[in-house]
Amino acid sequence: MRTSRPARAFALATAIAAGFLAGPLAAASSATTAPLTFTASPSGNGTVCSAASPCSLQTAQQMVRQATSTAQSDIAVVLLGGTYRLTSTLSFDASKGDSAPAGHTVTYEAAPGAHPVISGGEQVTGWTQTTGGIWQANVPAGTDTRQLYVDGVRANRASGSVPVGLTQTATGYTASATTLAGWGNISNVEFVYNASWTQMRCGIASVSGTTVTMQEPCFQNVTLKQYGINAGTPSYIENAKELLTQPGQFYLNQSSHTIYYMPRAGQNPATADVEIPNLQTLVSGTGTEANPLTGLAFAGISFEYGGWTAPDGTDGFAEVQANMHLTGSGAYANQGTCTRFSTTNPGTCPYGAWTMTPGNVVFDHTSGLTITGSTFEHLGAAGLQLGQDADGSTIQGNEFTDISANGMEIGNGTDADPTDVALLPANNTIADNWVHNVAVEYTGGVGIFQGYTRNDVIEHNQINNVPYSGISSNWGWGRTATEATGNKILDNLVFDFLQQRIDGGGIYVLGIEGSSIASGLTISGNVVRYAAGAVGHAIYTDGGSEYITMTGNAMYGNNIPSMGGSYEGAGTPYGDFVFTGNYAENTTPDWPAGSPTNATISNNTQVSSDGTGVPASLLANAGLEPQYASLAAAPAGVAPVNLALGKPAQAQYIDGSTAQLQPGDQVSYATDGNPATAVQATGQFRWQLVVDLQQSTTLGSMTVSMPQAAFGTAFHVDASTDGSTWTTVGTVTNSGWGTIPVVFSSPLTTRYLRIVADLPNNGGQVGGQMAITEIGAYAPTATQPDLALNKPAQALFINGTQAQMQANSLPSYADDGNTSTYSQAAQQYRWIQQIDLQQPQSINVITLLQPTGTYTAYATAFHVDVSLDGSDYYTVARRTDAMGGITGIQLDSPVTARYIRVVADRPDDGGQTGGQMAISELSAYSQ
Repeated sequence: MRTSRPARAFALATAIAAGFLAGPLAAASSATTAPLTFTASPSGNGTVCSAASPCSLQTAQQMVRQATSTAQSDIAVVLLGGTYRLTSTLSFDASKGDSAPAGHTVTYEAAPGAHPVISGGEQVTGWTQTTGGIWQANVPAGTDTRQLYVDGVRANRASGSVPVGLTQTATGYTASATTLAGWGNISNVEFVYNASWTQMRCGIASVSGTTVTMQEPCFQNVTLKQYGINAGTPSYIENAKELLTQPGQFYLNQSSHTIYYMPRAGQNPATADVEIPNLQTLVSGTGTEANPLTGLAFAGISFEYGGWTAPDGTDGFAEVQANMHLTGSGAYANQGTCTRFSTTNPGTCPYGAWTMTPGNVVFDHTSGLTITGSTFEHLGAAGLQLGQDADGSTIQGNEFTDISANGMEIGNGTDADPTDVALLPANNTIADNWVHNVAVEYTGGVGIFQGYTRNDVIEHNQINNVPYSGISSNWGWGRTATEATGNKILDNLVFDFLQQRIDGGGIYVLGIEGSSIASGLTISGNVVRYAAGAVGHAIYTDGGSEYITMTGNAMYGNNIPSMGGSYEGAGTPYGDFVFTGNYAENTTPDWPAGSPTNATISNNTQVSSDGTGVPASLLANAGLEPQYASLAAAPAGVAPVNLALGKPAQAQYIDGSTAQLQPGDQVSYATDGNPATAVQATGQFRWQLVVDLQQSTTLGSMTVSMPQAAFGTAFHVDASTDGSTWTTVGTVTNSGWGTIPVVFSSPLTTRYLRIVADLPNNGGQVGGQMAITEIGAYAPTATQPDLALNKPAQALFINGTQAQMQANSLPSYADDGNTSTYSQAAQQYRWIQQIDLQQPQSINVITLLQPTGTYTAYATAFHVDVSLDGSDYYTVARRTDAMGGITGIQLDSPVTARYIRVVADRPDDGGQTGGQMAISELSAYSQ
């Protein structure tokens, strides 16, 4: 469990509560009596429910129910730290007394500094080691799970390439060999289909010889549907013991009630906390339209280990879009198709009314629900679902991560034009949440899904590292009349989207929004950047979109069109757009299927791919507001002492004479601690900078920081005790810009350091005239300076599975200290190199050496993530213009991390500059 979360979650919950206390609700409560408080503990018993004698969570709820009918104050249930294991759903029901007294709240909140977890998980114990590095444990009869977690890190279901060739038939496939017929428990095996914006899953019913018969109705629903992408040959196969060959994989044999796991490096199942979910719905809340569940609040609580096993059944997971899927016999022909394909034999209406993936935490018919400072993680369905008649909710300052399906769902794709408009969620605020690493199992999912809703505001959220779209708004493709109106998507930060699927957007819109521009959807102040997919739009107004104002947004670094979308055709509405005042790489929208009507596209400013030209105020305002910024901030590290800071320096030509500087430069800029200033000689390419430490100083390493605009591709470092006799103590070649460490072979005692530019030594060469932004000098450390050297390494594909490697390549070659070896994945251009430092370390410099020369293979763009627990990752650095060689990255501030990973962003396909990323050395330093 992440050690930094309890204090942070409680602090956020406290800050949010403080904000609420300024409002009218607080004013009402302050005039009445003090809050009524009950205290719960995971081991609580009895009925006292006090801090000295806490009760169980369920008993505390019963105490609340008894109190709500007569209480004249707020009611608080304070949860002490620990895991509250549920054997059934924790249900809140207005008819049973779970609503707050009029004008007040009932809050279930973390005790100060505590980390309460509401868990649907069951620990798996009794592990024993078998052969081939596999461990096994018994589970109760009837156990079914699609997820396993080891010390809070999700394992992968055993998977791999289909071992035979397949030819599709009406009922399944004809295999090229009888291999699958010899596999055990074949009816538990699943084919997975990656198809454009969707990922579909279907189980095998049986195999006889070379005849593979698939589960129905799933197979027809994934291969014959009239709308969207149909499945063909499976991308891979999953959930067979025969596939259990890679660390981090598991397999459940339901017939023998045995679960198998191959541990990752450093894991010991016998001593680890191994969890499987045993509940689908952890928490639910409901009322009726006449008697909604009112005034319920949660603060500082983690909702963890919920499951969802419906895709194991005969329906499988026949996704159409955004985790909406087909269910039931014949669904491919008529489910949710309305009159699109036939007016004489129409399908079910409204158009797109497919089956929604459920949430593990679900609320409907509520008023004034608040969830603040909480965490939704390790979940097997969607995270939080706000269903029908959820009104006036505030979902603020929460984290959504490690979720199998959509991170958060508001509304649905069915209630487009209900007779009772009150069924639509309305007046909800989704603000300042960090949504990341969601849809990890059903990769067609999105960060925040908004179906048919009214007057909702989605603002100041950070959504990153999602496989498909970041925020998806509305439904219906213009083929459905809708009561949606007045929704706003404001000031969000969306990046690293389209990580696995294509044809989506950072913000993706479908269907009719309101009845006019004034009542339609407003998209404003958002920053959308770094799409990984090659097809889609940064902000995507797709099929049937109508009545949309898009203004003041920034879209850059995406490698896809900034704006645009597709006309749905056949007389559907598309248009009534106002796109003005945006900052975009592409100011001309992309309309691949026909231009919209009544579109005003004007006064949009073109900016560069790195965001140059976007107002600083827009960048600063998007995403988490300052009081919530800590939610997505990597755990802080300790800044090392720079012994060169503020020390005098000289710029010289190679002959020792004083160098002339570029206009405005000062020598002191190299030691002023400001990375925005630099010193650069003029007149001669080769020059040197001498730093006087002013006294004899023992050093273990140093750094040379150079700006992107001008850097030395080769330099060496000399040391001297007297300023006249020099010894070369370090040499760097094949360098790029950034912060380059120079580690001395043994501790060095010196007063003077001299950095000598070797290359470029002439005009027209890579790098240009070397400039120096900062010199660092550091005392020897107690440990190896390169914290990553010879530490356990993994190579992963983007979906988190073990990567296949190129010939003569191993993941361990990325940190073995040998620059002639490298780690390089095969088959997929986008992949991840991960290093386990084995304990938390303070880090502020990361370097990446990618090969050039005889074997040139490098990522032109990549980003760096760090983690304390191997589950929750924070992006701390990014490069978009690497050219191989050494890339040195000085972090904006030191971080504490155990895991470091480099994620390849470009090239993402063949024929691009750089090619398949290879990593000769990935290093980390505390300097």
